Amino acid sequence: MDQEVLLSQDFQKILLSYEPKKAETTTSHDKEENASEYKDLGMEEDAFELDPQSFDKWVPFLRSAVEKNQLGTIIQELDTSIDDNFQGLELQLLQDSQINDKLETSINEISNIQNMIDTSLSGGILNLQEQLTQTTNELIIKKQVFVNNKKTSLKISELTILLTKVVRILELSSKCQELITEGNFFKALQNLDSLEKIYLQEFRNYNFKFLKEIYDSIPYLKSVTKDECLNLIRNSLNSNLGKNLTDVGMSFFDTYQNELLPKWLEIKKSMKLEKFKFNSPVEISMRDQASLKKLNLEKFFHIEEFYDSIMIFQTLNKLDYLFSEFSKEYEFRKTKLIYPLLWKRASNSNANIPPGDISSDAFTKQMNLKFLKEYFWKILGFLLYDINLNKSTDFVLVDNNYNATNEFWDGLMNRLQPYLRHFIVTGLNDDDSFVEFKDFMCIYVAILENYKLSIDPLYEILILLFDRYCDISIRYFDTEFEVLLNDDDFMPLTINDKTLFQKVSQICWMKEDEHLEPQEDMSGFSITLPFSPLYPMTCTLLKKAYSKLTSFITMFYRHDLPALNRLLVNAIDKIFIDIVNKKIRAKLQSTSREEIAQILINLDYFIVATKAFSKIMTEGNIMQNPDIEIQLKSTKDLKDSRKYAEGKLIKLIDSKVADILETVDLDWNSKEIIQDPDISIVDVAQFLEMMFATTLINLPYSIQILLIFREFDSLTRRFLDILLNDTPDHITHESVLNFEVNIKYLEGIIPRIFPSRDEEETNITSERMMTPLSPVFNGTNNGHSPELIENNVKSLEETFIELRQYIELLKTGNEYMDPDLRMRKYSRVKPEHANILMRKVRVTPIMSPSDTPQQQDDDSSSIFTRDFNGSDSRIAKFFNRR
Repeated sequence: MDQEVLLSQDFQKILLSYEPKKAETTTSHDKEENASEYKDLGMEEDAFELDPQSFDKWVPFLRSAVEKNQLGTIIQELDTSIDDNFQGLELQLLQDSQINDKLETSINEISNIQNMIDTSLSGGILNLQEQLTQTTNELIIKKQVFVNNKKTSLKISELTILLTKVVRILELSSKCQELITEGNFFKALQNLDSLEKIYLQEFRNYNFKFLKEIYDSIPYLKSVTKDECLNLIRNSLNSNLGKNLTDVGMSFFDTYQNELLPKWLEIKKSMKLEKFKFNSPVEISMRDQASLKKLNLEKFFHIEEFYDSIMIFQTLNKLDYLFSEFSKEYEFRKTKLIYPLLWKRASNSNANIPPGDISSDAFTKQMNLKFLKEYFWKILGFLLYDINLNKSTDFVLVDNNYNATNEFWDGLMNRLQPYLRHFIVTGLNDDDSFVEFKDFMCIYVAILENYKLSIDPLYEILILLFDRYCDISIRYFDTEFEVLLNDDDFMPLTINDKTLFQKVSQICWMKEDEHLEPQEDMSGFSITLPFSPLYPMTCTLLKKAYSKLTSFITMFYRHDLPALNRLLVNAIDKIFIDIVNKKIRAKLQSTSREEIAQILINLDYFIVATKAFSKIMTEGNIMQNPDIEIQLKSTKDLKDSRKYAEGKLIKLIDSKVADILETVDLDWNSKEIIQDPDISIVDVAQFLEMMFATTLINLPYSIQILLIFREFDSLTRRFLDILLNDTPDHITHESVLNFEVNIKYLEGIIPRIFPSRDEEETNITSERMMTPLSPVFNGTNNGHSPELIENNVKSLEETFIELRQYIELLKTGNEYMDPDLRMRKYSRVKPEHANILMRKVRVTPIMSPSDTPQQQDDDSSSIFTRDFNGSDSRIAKFFNRR
């Protein structure tokens, strides 16, 4: 707007500075011609002449106004400028005629100029419009060409993109073929998915035959991919489930057996960890990590093919198909793996074999220790492979069955157990084979346990193995004991070597109140033990057997300890009951008193052994439970056998005494009073004295007392029976006195059976000189107090009280009629017996009581000092009777 105002002002200044020329005078005719001419030009006649130079000054301003389409504005500004510049001159102009004329002339000229300008501008605008129309048409034509060119370019671009995608499809198709050929199936499947998406998104509506063929080949390529994946899985199973399974199992087993186990034994010994076993938490915590690194399953098995296959089938949404095909293939591999064992026995297989009979089975025919080791190594390798495969694939292949490996193992063990039981019974015959098989199976169990597999089926076999080993050990003990028993002399064991005695004292279990008193003099070391050689040799066998049995289970067996303890206790009980007790008891059929007595002594010590064994097994029980007390049943059986032996010995002694008493022939009609006892009575007395001093001297003191009391009681009853029933109707008084001499003689041997200490030492010395059977073990009284011995003597003497009262009754029958004397002197005499005896005694002079006893004592004492070796041949004959 400022420029427009400035333009108007400049234009006004030019107009104001213009001085028009005075027009020449013309004629009216000329004016008319000029006017008509001016009309033709569209202009009016001016009163002033136009100066070309001044007009040239207007041109820029007018041109600028025309270009800016501001011509009307210029005119308006001129009008306004005229009004502003000439406002004060109106009156002056009106008053000045010349000026008025000039103004009128100027106005006309200006009107003419305006008309001229309008005419010029209209022509210019027309020309401009024509040019603009032409230019516009040209522009439209060019734009149409441009649009057509742009459409063509766009189509070319689209074609380029389309061709690029076609090339991409061709590349993907070619790449898929290459990847399938190379075995990179997952990438091939990814390319197939990309190819399929590109085709469906870009070319579904195109009728490109070759692309349609490529697209139609996608299902086939996917099918080929699936088949090739399955082939890869089969190839992987071929490479992993071949002969290398045995190598894997052997590698694991070798690491456990030759690295972990020896290292644990060293640690166990150095740290005194005897109570802890191999594969216990303590042992596992101390294992060498370098050895464990060798057992990394990824080093043994390569299962990368399964990763791609799972992803491929998961992408194809065909996992069920993969599971189905894998299961079929895996089951086939398992069946092949366990051959010659049949996974599922056919109903018509081995039709001639009875159900449950495996003796003719193909597996049984091959079964030996070497075969079983290789077989179990192979199975171990497969179990480890299966564990690694399932864990590495997140149990996808087994449909998230986290117990799949255990199920296979349990199923296999159900088939294997009968064969293993059969092998244990028939295939293992010696200690070495049992120990070798046990060590193998125990290490095998340790590996299974560390990999969280079920050990119960195989541990049952180990329990059975120990049970069988117990039976084998018992049979071995039986064989050895039979030899010892047949070689035993059933005599007290005499030892002349101090070192041997120390060994025997360490081997044998002795009685708690026993004190060994070996004799050492100029002749050397000597001691005679109560038991026969059978006892220490049996103790040695027992300790050896127990050591073998405990060693068998100490290192590895960790579970079901109560069952193992029962088997161990039963094994020791069987040794004592079925072998020691049974075979020794069979020897009791002997008629030798010495042999029976020695067996009785041995049984008494074997009872001590069972009690000691019970204590040993309690303190070192394999269950490691201090609250458990083990009592062997064999103690009772041995006690029963001891009672049987006691009865047998008593019966033999009774029989011997009865035989001797059968030789007693007393003269009840004698008229003479004898000074010495009858020879048959001397035989009885010497027999009893010798038997208690030699044959029975080493018997337990309680048994000795029992036998002594029994025999003397039996003896007195026998003589009382003779007195009551075997005497004639009439007997002489002298025979009664002679009977008294005989009875006193028998009663007189009692103090010599229980001598005092001084007498004992004397007797021992003399008896040692007489026989090797002489007692030398703790003395005759077995270490009992003199008071006890004195009481026993008095008790034995009381067995003669009743007999003495009957004899006294026969000697002084009239006293029995006095009630006071009868109750005081004849308390044990029955009235009916008294009447019978009193009627039998003939009335004869009675000897002085003061002479007879003294004389008898003197005579009897002389008899007591007689050596029994001086007896006649009849006594020797009895000693040799069996």
